[in-house]
Amino acid sequence: MVKKPLPTGEEPPRGYETLVRLQTAETLKVNLVTYTQLARTEKTAIENLRSRALSNIGAYIGLSNAPMTFEQEVQLIDGRANSDKMLARGYFGNMLAGYALIVLGWPEPSYWLIQHMIIDPTRRNLGIGTAILDNIERYALESEVDASSILAVPIQHSGKDFWKSHGFTAEAFRQHIKVANIDHEIVVYRKEL
Repeated sequence: MVKKPLPTGEEPPRGYETLVRLQTAETLKVNLVTYTQLARTEKTAIENLRSRALSNIGAYIGLSNAPMTFEQEVQLIDGRANSDKMLARGYFGNMLAGYALIVLGWPEPSYWLIQHMIIDPTRRNLGIGTAILDNIERYALESEVDASSILAVPIQHSGKDFWKSHGFTAEAFRQHIKVANIDHEIVVYRKEL
């Protein structure tokens, strides 16, 4: 198999892209781009989706009333350059329906971490998360960037169920991260490729 290079943003169509027919018969366009490729308008669309989807999550994970911005969340994992961060995005037409932030090479060089996945609350349970995850897994196998495992960090109970239903298992190891100057211990879910 010929390994594919990371998307540069110059490919037609942009990035690593697939069309997925969902159970609703709608077509979802899923693409992967590096964080550094995002335009300001795309970051605004992500912030709008995040604010709708995460309106109550701050209290759940112990953040103050000031929610973390997308830019802060991208910088949450120390020691990784912005070029090591990718987004897998799902669109209905021009409407962003969901995305996953991926950190390449954390905590080990051959691991891909799905730091978080956010789906539009009005579009949940349509298969968007599955389509995004399938595209990430396929790209991890075809990419020139080494990937032996994909990791995920579920925060809510429904997230744990989602990852388990897609072949991820809870790891024995835990990671410590600092959010809003508060140390958090996270349980990492893992899937071998």
